[in-house]
Amino acid sequence: MSGPANITDIGALDEFRRALIRFREELGVAVAEADSDVKSTFVWLERDRMLHWKRAVPRLDEELTSTKAALFRKEMQTMGTGQRPSTIDEKKAVGRAKARVEDARERFDKTRRWLMTLEREVSLYKSHMSPMASLIDRDLPEAIQLLRNMALALEAYLATPNVTLGEQLDRARGNVASMRRSGELRTAAEELQDLAAAEVLQADERVLTAARDAALRAVKTEHALPQHNAPAQADANAPGTQDGGVTP
Repeated sequence: MSGPANITDIGALDEFRRALIRFREELGVAVAEADSDVKSTFVWLERDRMLHWKRAVPRLDEELTSTKAALFRKEMQTMGTGQRPSTIDEKKAVGRAKARVEDARERFDKTRRWLMTLEREVSLYKSHMSPMASLIDRDLPEAIQLLRNMALALEAYLATPNVTLGEQLDRARGNVASMRRSGELRTAAEELQDLAAAEVLQADERVLTAARDAALRAVKTEHALPQHNAPAQADANAPGTQDGGVTP
């Protein structure tokens, strides 16, 4: 069981609550900015760089083809003296076109790999930021409200007037007197009188019950006597017993 709280200044609770409010706001802004940066980077790679290099590769391939065609035409030319013209510039153009094509393809591949890596990292980032979102949306608001309730409870406690022991006894005596006047509280003598009256009633009930049981038994006895005399009367009325005769 935790010990009593040693709170000497309610204002410290309010100050701590305000600090938590500021911390929650700053944390929310930081998380929102991080989410925005991640989203903007993802959009930049997916919709800008990927499309750019995807379109650049075929365009540069066409330029390379054009420079090669120009070199081929130059090599097929002959001068009036029978010598072939110089193709140094055309060859340099072909080399530059090849370099641009290779660079574009390499950048396209790197962008695609970086996009896949970013998708994986964004998924990990969201899973790691889930507790932070719960902290901002649920835990910190609950803590802020709890501190507010604690401060209000302490303020209400301090606002309650102190009651001495004598005042408490006076209030108790007044409550007892009020209960006696209203009949809610009875004295010991009154309770003994009620018990004696209840015992008298119970004794009367026992006497009445005994008298009723005796009357019932008497009635049952009267009904049972004629049944025992019935065989004797039947013998007296039988043939051969009339006029005092005896049956041989």
